[in-house]
Amino acid sequence: MIIDPVILNWLLIGGASLCAFMIRKNFRLFTTEDVIENTIIYLIENNYVKAKKINGEWEILELDEK
Repeated sequence: MIIDPVILNWLLIGGASLCAFMIRKNFRLFTTEDVIENTIIYLIENNYVKAKKINGEWEILELDEK
């Protein structure tokens, strides 16, 4: 049985579209708040900003505070 090239092209386009949809759906799982939180934690861990932990939450200090 030989598959028609037109049908094969449509199947490949459909498969690629499905893959692109699923990739975009997985990227949408990261909310804006998660990205901001991870960025702030990265900056604190690498000493780009000064902060201290108060009651389980990070509080960013001003430049002249200790």
